[in-house]
Amino acid sequence: MYKTVLGCFLLALWVAGCATLRPMGGSGDREDQRQAMQYFIRAKVFESQGNFMAAIVALRNAADLDPSSPTIFAQLAYNYKRIDDLKMAAHFAYEGLKLDPSDVKLRRFLVQVLEREGAHEEAVTQIEILLTYETASWPLYRHLAYLYLETGQEERIGVLFEKLLKDSRTPLEIKVDIASVFTRVGERERAEAIYASVLSKNPRVEDAWLGWADLKLSQGERQQAMQIYRNAARQLPDSSIPLYYLARLIVAEPDLEEIIREETPSVLYRLGVVLSDAGKLDLAALLFKRVVNMQPDSVEGWLDLGRYYLYLEDYEQLHSVMQQAAEVMPDSSEIYLFWATALERGGRYDRATDVYEQGIAQFPDSVQLYLYWGLLMEDMDQWEEAIEHYQLALQVVGPDVELYLRWGICLGRLSRWQEALSCYEAASGVDAEHGQVWLHWGIALQQVARWEDAIEKLNAAVPLLPDDHNVLFYLASCYERASRELANGDYFTSAVETFRTIIEANPEDAFALNYLGYMYAEKGINLEEAIQLLLRAIAIDPNNSAFLDSLGWAYFQLGDLSEAERYLDRAIEWLDEEEDGESLAIIYDHAGDIAQAQGRRSEARGHWTRALEFDPANAQLIEKLER
Repeated sequence: MYKTVLGCFLLALWVAGCATLRPMGGSGDREDQRQAMQYFIRAKVFESQGNFMAAIVALRNAADLDPSSPTIFAQLAYNYKRIDDLKMAAHFAYEGLKLDPSDVKLRRFLVQVLEREGAHEEAVTQIEILLTYETASWPLYRHLAYLYLETGQEERIGVLFEKLLKDSRTPLEIKVDIASVFTRVGERERAEAIYASVLSKNPRVEDAWLGWADLKLSQGERQQAMQIYRNAARQLPDSSIPLYYLARLIVAEPDLEEIIREETPSVLYRLGVVLSDAGKLDLAALLFKRVVNMQPDSVEGWLDLGRYYLYLEDYEQLHSVMQQAAEVMPDSSEIYLFWATALERGGRYDRATDVYEQGIAQFPDSVQLYLYWGLLMEDMDQWEEAIEHYQLALQVVGPDVELYLRWGICLGRLSRWQEALSCYEAASGVDAEHGQVWLHWGIALQQVARWEDAIEKLNAAVPLLPDDHNVLFYLASCYERASRELANGDYFTSAVETFRTIIEANPEDAFALNYLGYMYAEKGINLEEAIQLLLRAIAIDPNNSAFLDSLGWAYFQLGDLSEAERYLDRAIEWLDEEEDGESLAIIYDHAGDIAQAQGRRSEARGHWTRALEFDPANAQLIEKLER
């Protein structure tokens, strides 16, 4: 059976890969082609076994029988490279390209071989041909530019890039790369013009600032480079990279004079942090002193001053400064929001609460202040207080999706699931496109065993939260639980498909690997695949007791009691008894089943008794012990 399947697979592969074989001619041609096909299939088998010399012999026979097939010559080229015979690899690549000049993959392969042989000028010719087929491939342009450099043809680079530079569709990032190539070949004026042009269109292209500053440094123009980094820091307030490079150029107090005199508090504060991280503490102190002595004239200025004291973890001074800020800037809710959250970071929860209260008194319609104050209550496990707070906020500011969402989450923490469902329904009425609402709604519906409704809500959350893989995990686990509770095989299939989607997107998702493997183990199906999935999960997290238990149970279902016992012993060794009781009970229950299967009844009884301590209402455990 195995050989038949393998033969069919290779035949299909040959048909797909040999679409360019010449049309059938007379009976002699057809017989030659039939024999060539047999040799080609034999070569593919040898390749799968790693026997590349045997594959080459078979392919040479195939080429003799059918010298008009570019596929056979291409495969010969690939196999000669596998045994490091680059001359023969290049020879057969040329033969294949004579028959099919449009084979882009083979021509790229030929370029690699030629470069390894040191035949750079011929590689240039092949890339130039490639560009007639792939006219918009920037990596090819860049590759060709560097080959021009290596072959002493720098003068051709300008002509090469002219078309890309004039094309309005060329991304700005590619133009920045072109400028870096011009810098390397000494065409600095042209490079500078490109950087300036890019930044005039979008001043937030960070690599353009960095490349321009590096160009100035290469010309010995240090002050100009420092000015470029400063301009970049203003345009990119969320990036520390320009300031990092600026800090490297600052070596003494005179370097700071102009910066201190001209820069905003925000830039001074951020540069001070970077200098501190670089160990230039005396220079950083000069900047911080300047920030402190400046009387802010904007909300952002006061916030920068607050960030400075937050950086120093001087919460007393931060509290004092923000009190001043609230007096000077009475119309800014941002002051109160930063002030309270900063105090939270320092563990000053009572003061933070007072600030939230003051802020809401000043800005009674600020949803953000209500939300952050509520989150503080949640962090302190004050669930009832948080619920009352969110209810009050909704009365004051009117319907708000975030307030309903947080209210529902707090109700869930108190297991008041029916009330939580009402909150999520109200939230969806405010904003039907809010993915978190549908996600938490689906989770709550699972808690009340409304499986079909939960699946519907979680499926609605998936497209609304495309970058959150946890949504797919919740959906997959919901399908699996529904399949058990409703005895629905279609739901089990959907669970498998969803977990496979998760694993395909992220092969290192250990929890998805474990869940799918354990699903198979529980059902006693696909056990070899289950073991492979679980071994991958354990390779990522070797001491996870749940993963070890799953693998042990898969081996038990397979009948390998020795391996099952080994992994269950490790699972118990790494148990964290702070986990939920149901999970702990499952592990000891499995250990008991394995001991019982090996005839060790007393040990099995001990494991089941331990499991019952964690899950006292488990009827199956009680029955096992009674039996």
